Amino acid sequence: MELSKQSSLFKNGQPGFYAALALLFALGIGFRLLNLTNPPLDFHAWRQLRSAVVARDMFYTWDRGADPTLRLKAQTLSGVERLEPNLTEAAVALVYLVVGSEHLWISRIVTTLFWVIGGLALFALARRMTSNDGALVALAYYLLLPFGNTVSRAFIPEPLMIMWILLACYAAYRWSEAPSWAWAIATGILSGLAILTKVFAVFPLGFAILFLLLASKKLGKLVSDPQTWVMGALAGLIPALYYILPSPSAGGSYLTNWTLPYLHRLTDIWFYISWLNRLNTYFNLAVVLIGAAAILVLPKRARALCLGLWLGYIVTGAMVPSLILSHIYYNLPLVPILALSLAPIGTLLLSNIGRQGRTWQILFLGTALVAIGYSVFLSRKEVTAQDFRSEPARWLALSQKLPADSNIIGLTDDYNMRMRYYGWRFVQQYPQATDQDMARLSGREFDETAENWDYFTARTEGYDFFIITLMDELDKQPYLKNILSNNYPIYDQGEGYIIFDLRQRK
Repeated sequence: MELSKQSSLFKNGQPGFYAALALLFALGIGFRLLNLTNPPLDFHAWRQLRSAVVARDMFYTWDRGADPTLRLKAQTLSGVERLEPNLTEAAVALVYLVVGSEHLWISRIVTTLFWVIGGLALFALARRMTSNDGALVALAYYLLLPFGNTVSRAFIPEPLMIMWILLACYAAYRWSEAPSWAWAIATGILSGLAILTKVFAVFPLGFAILFLLLASKKLGKLVSDPQTWVMGALAGLIPALYYILPSPSAGGSYLTNWTLPYLHRLTDIWFYISWLNRLNTYFNLAVVLIGAAAILVLPKRARALCLGLWLGYIVTGAMVPSLILSHIYYNLPLVPILALSLAPIGTLLLSNIGRQGRTWQILFLGTALVAIGYSVFLSRKEVTAQDFRSEPARWLALSQKLPADSNIIGLTDDYNMRMRYYGWRFVQQYPQATDQDMARLSGREFDETAENWDYFTARTEGYDFFIITLMDELDKQPYLKNILSNNYPIYDQGEGYIIFDLRQRK
């Protein structure tokens, strides 16, 4: 029996269906907004604060009434490498303009909104692929998984990218059901916006739509169908306006910095073991494997779509074998992929429950609520574990200890981004021990001996002071500790920081 024809526990028009839908969205939104005003330092703070300084620059640039001095400082401090267009940052800056001032917690509302819109598309897609029951299970996983809850509220481009991916998949699926120019154009535009937001969307989205189209029509008919060409043209042209046409190398940094130097890891079995360990930590490996196998139960077109999404995720990991392990938000697209893959299991399970007596249905719903409650508890624990509200004042006070008009280099928290955002002060990053480890993986070597100053002097030439708040870095880089301690006087020090004066030798 087809999944869509199975009996249903949550039928259209019944209060229970709408109550379940409302409960899932209420929990999904509510727990993403928990601890709303806590500074975003709990998860990849460097990446979030990078977006924060860019959004601040946009806000002060667009606000005609802004203090000219602050506008200039915001522009100066926003000089970060821009690998993709700052669309999420622009959305946040526009909200800053509407409310009249900068509040970083607004970013959490914006990214939550993106995630929820993506959830609506996922629910509608899963419903067409399976049933109401399957769609609710998919939505529950998408909205309530603790990993997804933590990462999708972060100030990063992934929530917006995933929103576009899900909307594009829904439009493509509708086109596969009943081809029309409206759905073809929508698919092309939405796909282009996803790839524009972050270029890695091309892998899950490209494979998913390609497999879906091949499952819907014969290759010859696809090639001769002008709607197919319009989809592809729009999907390619929109990101090309940013990544290729202005400068062919605009999107090449990922390839040269994060792909080619690390491809040798693909031949190392420990890379795959580490990847599976990460998946077990974020998702539970058993659930991942069950979800991957469950797509075999889906109808032909739905199976093709999900298979393409899975393959695209795997190819993404192969393209950035270092980042898929070190930057956990590269695994965020697996949340909707797994959610869609679990939809057929939800349909089969809940349809069978729907044929049971009322007592068994109530018992099942009670068990489901316990599972939801446990997930909610874990999510709440994750986002309320630490309070960073004292950090902005700390970094502002520390920045004021640095002499004005001096050039600073150092090792401070989150690659000096806390100093840059909260302290309004630029500090050049000195390589951390982990950076040196990553460089070794890419084939480069470091001479770290205390006797050889080449490495140190090449990076500190022209700087006046060296500030350290990551005190453990001195233990991880003993050559650096020896050079600074033995050759340069201490300008200032206090709890959690030390400033060396590079302008003079002892």
